[in-house]
Amino acid sequence: MFKQLFVSLGAVSILTMSAAIAPAADDIETELASVESAALGIDSDLPWSEIVQINDPFEGSFVGVFDRHSFFGRLLNTSVRVEVQSLWTRDYIRVLSIVRDRDCLSQPAGVAISPRCSEFNNARNITRLLIKIEDDVIEMTGQGSTFSVSDRVAAALQSAPDEVIKIRLISENGETIDSEIGKGTVEAWKTIYGVEAIAGCYPDQSQSQSQSQS
Repeated sequence: MFKQLFVSLGAVSILTMSAAIAPAADDIETELASVESAALGIDSDLPWSEIVQINDPFEGSFVGVFDRHSFFGRLLNTSVRVEVQSLWTRDYIRVLSIVRDRDCLSQPAGVAISPRCSEFNNARNITRLLIKIEDDVIEMTGQGSTFSVSDRVAAALQSAPDEVIKIRLISENGETIDSEIGKGTVEAWKTIYGVEAIAGCYPDQSQSQSQSQS
């Protein structure tokens, strides 16, 4: 269902040197703000670019970071406001692309002051996600705008430099939306995707390796 095309070995090797100092997710849960839903939405009021404890009634409790970026772009020769929201957790990445447009043409004739405008919000179903980290590009394929995070992708995100990261969203209709992830969110990746978080998601694998070595 999900696939990652490539992540450089250099990014993975950085994890060995730097991730050892990242705090474990269990150690920080008591200090985090609490969010009661993992849902993204048009009028979401969330602690953006901040590590939070998410207690979702459907998905359970886990640690994550929400990100939001808004900008004006062109779609079908029309200037529209685009908002890209995302949720980054150890298991998955979820994105929401909202395109907002205003129709001020369908108003009564002769109205010159305070025209009546209708606002349209249209969310895209994103099926491909590209993340550019320095000279490397991670390409992920998902369903329902959700992308599974492998240990290799987690390693690359954890070792990303503390700077704005470019991303590209591609919808099921082939529409392309270029956006970015803020520096605060990128810094939070070091905890979300730290070495302790990776080990915690693969306890059986760690045990099997130690048994085989003995």
